[in-house]
Amino acid sequence: PKPLAPSLCSATGSRPTSARPLPEGSLEAGTSHRCTLSSTPSNGGEAHHSSLQSFLVSLIKTPLQKYLCASRNDCTIDKFRRKNCPSCRLRKCYEAGMTLGARKLKKLGNLKMQEEGETAGPSSPTEEQAAKMPLAHIDSLECQPIFLNVLEAIEPGVVCAGHDNNQPDSFGSLLTSLNELGERHLVHVVKWAKALPGFRNLHVDDQMAIIQYSWMGLMIFAMGWRSFTNVNSRMLYFAPDLVFNEYRMHKSRMYSQCVRMRHLSQEFGWLQITPQEFLCMKALLLFSIIPVDGLKNQKFFDELRMNYIKELDRIIACKRKNPTSCSRRFYQLTKLLDSVQPIARELHQFTFDLLVKSHMVSVDYPEMMAEIISVQVPKILSGKVKPIYFHSQ
Repeated sequence: PKPLAPSLCSATGSRPTSARPLPEGSLEAGTSHRCTLSSTPSNGGEAHHSSLQSFLVSLIKTPLQKYLCASRNDCTIDKFRRKNCPSCRLRKCYEAGMTLGARKLKKLGNLKMQEEGETAGPSSPTEEQAAKMPLAHIDSLECQPIFLNVLEAIEPGVVCAGHDNNQPDSFGSLLTSLNELGERHLVHVVKWAKALPGFRNLHVDDQMAIIQYSWMGLMIFAMGWRSFTNVNSRMLYFAPDLVFNEYRMHKSRMYSQCVRMRHLSQEFGWLQITPQEFLCMKALLLFSIIPVDGLKNQKFFDELRMNYIKELDRIIACKRKNPTSCSRRFYQLTKLLDSVQPIARELHQFTFDLLVKSHMVSVDYPEMMAEIISVQVPKILSGKVKPIYFHSQ
């Protein structure tokens, strides 16, 4: 597949391969430039998104325009007028408790984000409903089909690293491909997060902070699930074109970290994690690391996090009627979530150290990854950002 927005902002679509940011105004004057992520025209020959911060702001603030009601969200939907307003029709489907097993909703759930051209385009109708869905409105449903439908529908699709498997494995090529994959995943993480129920109600600065601090843990957790479902945790399934066996683990010079990630993947099998549990745990992982000084609206964040914890509790209770069994399962899942944080910290340290000496080891960093590692990761390593654990460490 074609790479997804390979650079932070490029008029040509090529990505910078150096950790150094591109100088402003370096694009050829007189040509028409457009950001590959937001499709925003440039001013004075300069690309708009010159930093990670501006990229996240633009992507988070991008309105979800498709399937908006032209009236007051109260259109009559019946056999003859069902096609008049897709937004109200979808809302009525959710209110009726329809699931993704139904033909229409399954089709909506499969509407994944397209590459490049659609990154700045309208989001799927399911994302629109998800972004506006307060969790308090779905408390009455026993097994939370609406909440789970949303999580399943907004789950990102397959992302490839663009790794050339015909070339001999080397430290530089493997790590460069991992960095490229990390940037592509980061774009998906932003779009996924803003479609989560309640997330867009956070202060925009809090949204950016949460994404920038949790991205590593989210990618580790999702990769562990892919490894479990695709290769039974025997290898690390970073992407369809980037699978790490024992040889590649050693070649990458991060063997100990790879072993810990593989162990995490094996836990999915040992604990028999269900897809529903995985989706809810992944969403909760987004809300599991914050600045020590707190967020701009810490109270709302705490309430939102507690709502997601309650959703996980309901998903557990849906399959178990024995309170003791539910408590044991909740303990197992939260211990697994806690185990992600030390792995993420190890990888934060590894990526930061590698960035510092990247010019010496022939490892390339896309601009966006270079910025988030050089600016945000030090805050985590210095203790200015803290994980939120369920259990004492």
